[in-house]
Amino acid sequence: MPSSTVDLSSSDLFRHHYEADPRDEHLERSYHRARAIGRHWRLTLDDIVNLTPKFWRIFTDGIILRDTVAHIIFTMQCNLVAGTIAPFVLKRPDLEPLMKQLLHFDVVSSYMLNEVGHGCDARNIETTATWQSDGGFILNTPSPSARKFMPPAIPVAGIPRVAVVFAQLRVKEEDRGIRPFVVPLHDGRKMYQGVKTWRLPKISSGQVLHHDLTSFNHVHLPSTALLGDLEPPANMRDQYLRSISRLVVGALAMSMWVVPFLKCAVYVVGKYSQQRTVQQGLHGERVPIITFRTQQLPIAHALAEAAVLEPFADWIATQHTSPSTSPAVKHGFSVILKVVLLQNGRGSLNELIERSGAQGMLPDNKLIELETLTRMVGIAEGEVLVLSIRFATELLLGRYSIPKAQDPSSLLAQHEAGLFGELRQLQQSIKDHRGQEYNQYILPQCRSIILAIGQRMAYEAAVDRGVDRDLLALYEAGALKSDSSWYVEQLGLSRAAQFDKERQACDAIMSQVDRHLDSLDIEPYCTAPMLSSSRWERFVDAAPLYTGDADFNEHRDSKL
Repeated sequence: MPSSTVDLSSSDLFRHHYEADPRDEHLERSYHRARAIGRHWRLTLDDIVNLTPKFWRIFTDGIILRDTVAHIIFTMQCNLVAGTIAPFVLKRPDLEPLMKQLLHFDVVSSYMLNEVGHGCDARNIETTATWQSDGGFILNTPSPSARKFMPPAIPVAGIPRVAVVFAQLRVKEEDRGIRPFVVPLHDGRKMYQGVKTWRLPKISSGQVLHHDLTSFNHVHLPSTALLGDLEPPANMRDQYLRSISRLVVGALAMSMWVVPFLKCAVYVVGKYSQQRTVQQGLHGERVPIITFRTQQLPIAHALAEAAVLEPFADWIATQHTSPSTSPAVKHGFSVILKVVLLQNGRGSLNELIERSGAQGMLPDNKLIELETLTRMVGIAEGEVLVLSIRFATELLLGRYSIPKAQDPSSLLAQHEAGLFGELRQLQQSIKDHRGQEYNQYILPQCRSIILAIGQRMAYEAAVDRGVDRDLLALYEAGALKSDSSWYVEQLGLSRAAQFDKERQACDAIMSQVDRHLDSLDIEPYCTAPMLSSSRWERFVDAAPLYTGDADFNEHRDSKL
């Protein structure tokens, strides 16, 4: 296992820059950092194919906080692109050089599935790859809505780029399904003939990887470009799902980013709240803002969530790599993790940003950027609401099941069973799960049932890991707040009783808040100037300074 990335984060390449560099310089530096991250971890074909512990560890590592764009580039290359190609390498030695280039970052890559007109319905993409009599293919974009709408395809940092492009395979006018093709895009400086890319505007809120539009105008590909064979699949849907299977892994991996995001945000705001003071009344003493319960609650809840979600993510990853877990259930696990991490991540990040004042809005403090990226996690590799609807529907229809609660008498297990029972009874009274009644009554509740399942699973995983009892208690209290009325109606747990559970757990955590903050082990990766007065002064010193020697008296006496 490679050494800690703390050493990498302190290298010259990862040195933090407070000054505002041009967009292109930021992007080029991020590509060099992605290459450094890739060479640090030294992933192998075995890591990619078998999803080893080293593979999963990467996605909760703190190095992502130093450059989120670099980590997005790294994740797309090692999971989506290398992961799609990897299963074919053992049978195709001609792919080995490309795989080595990808893992060593001698080339960069793009994963091109979605199109402008086809996001959630990517099975209906329009891009075609038509088989030719010489064994090759003609790759073509038939309309503006078929332009690939994915992260960058433009030349950056002089590094050649190759893409995995999904297209309809046409053989003698027969549609043989959506297939992946290996397509070189440019040599690091110029686009290859027939490949056209539009650079779209920057996504707002911090350093976030932008998207491009890419089209192909009758690009000739060799026979080796196709990943797979020419034979018509026995089942189009199954073949399509196999070809995009790394999206499931990607959804799981990207969801895990929320763990270091939460750790960073709560560490920064927690430390800031102990240093920032306000005066009590006109002549009172100055006290740290963390004195107030309204400041304590977001910090304590984020600490509890970070402590619970990390072992939950590890447990889900273990289940995902188990040979006894079916592909359908693996997909379900990734949806559950995504729903829970987004619920906690977005909620806590919003609260922490609100409690950090004007300084929390500065891009250099990262809070807004982390919140934006968490929103993007909800869209990337499958939009969270759409995934929730599909998975909840399959559970309600009994197509497969998930592990039952270890302790059915726990509050969270009772909540899960109660909600599921309510929806199952309602679903059985509806004839068509694609009809209007199902749309009106079931769809709006699908995400809630997935969240309930995930909250119960997360709590159990944290108990098994031996997470601090106070943190567990506050996580449970936070889960109760997400559906407070159900606990009042069904279990007779009054709002006052729920409030008191939260109060007691928060008191216990805040009595040892420094220990909990320091145990996050995230400080080496945090660069926020609001963390300390010395960092703030360095930040101010790097800002443009305006001075002058104008005479105010002359200005006052002059006539306007």
